[in-house]
Amino acid sequence: MNTSKRILRSDTERDLSAIERSVPFGARRHRAGCPGPWQRLRSFVTRGSRRSLMITASVAGLLVTASGNAPAAVSAPAFFNEANAAQREGRLGAAILGYERARLLASHDSAIEQNLRIAREKAGVNAPALSVWERPAHYLGFDALALLGSSALVISCALFFGRPYVPSWSHRPATWIAVGCGAVILLTASSMALRWSELDRAVIQNAQTTAHIAPAANAQSAFDLRAGDLVTTKREHGDFFLVRTLDQRSGWVKKADVERVIPPNPSPM
Repeated sequence: MNTSKRILRSDTERDLSAIERSVPFGARRHRAGCPGPWQRLRSFVTRGSRRSLMITASVAGLLVTASGNAPAAVSAPAFFNEANAAQREGRLGAAILGYERARLLASHDSAIEQNLRIAREKAGVNAPALSVWERPAHYLGFDALALLGSSALVISCALFFGRPYVPSWSHRPATWIAVGCGAVILLTASSMALRWSELDRAVIQNAQTTAHIAPAANAQSAFDLRAGDLVTTKREHGDFFLVRTLDQRSGWVKKADVERVIPPNPSPM
């Protein structure tokens, strides 16, 4: 560090070329061997890309069930076809679960939405009700929100680190672009926070499922659920899940009676 400072100090006493005089600070840092802002940003993005690949692989692994399905089967068409087969066989809980998983991967597929609506009507269950102010947050899927927010963050970082090295006439446009990126980051973060509970959604599978007031089979019954009912898992205890229904009722149900839309990672063999 001291060597770099001495080199930078000595450079101020030398005669710089015309190009170096236009960006003297950057030239001195380059001559001293110090990494510039673009090099630091590129290194950060490279490291972040490796992390993103690992995170993406982990998230994709959440949709691989413990029964041993191959990763190639994890796709919206595969879940859609499985749900169609389950609906033809009258297994409405499995059908709604398959459609929910397919919609998670293809959020704007009209065929998935239509078949999911038909399956819910047959099962006699309700869809989640969205208020007017919640609907914009559901326009994009989780992957699109993450991509949009990450892109805005990268642009903001590039503008922040690169501001001293761009012409002065571009400072005002860069400022407005940075403000726009900040607004995008805020909106995407708010949308994901609003929808975060969707990651814990589950679908009741058995036709007659009893929710208890405590995690025990002999505990008093709180209410009954039907196959296809959409719930949110809050926590687990032994062989029971604490779930919350769409109308905000809470109770403990057996794990065998419910299956998460995004299943947990299979335990290592």
